Amino acid sequence: MRIPREKEIAETPVSAYKQLTKQEKRLLDYLKKHRSINPIMSWQALGIYRLSDVVFKLRNRGFDIDTERKTVLNKWKEKTNFAEYKLQMVS
Repeated sequence: MRIPREKEIAETPVSAYKQLTKQEKRLLDYLKKHRSINPIMSWQALGIYRLSDVVFKLRNRGFDIDTERKTVLNKWKEKTNFAEYKLQMVS
């Protein structure tokens, strides 16, 4: 599968961009600007509850999105795991 280059993503034809769902568009625009996102940020900033599903769909469309697993302590001092997603821009 060919990975879109940064210039190609920025210059995605309007017709191809229109084929993306609203959530895919919001997530792609957010990742282009901020480079990474996690499920909490996704819910708060974009209203996307199932971030992993939208990432899965964008990957199937050819976008190179990496997953980094993170472990942090929650407010009860318990370990909790989550994924952080990053859009890889190929120059």
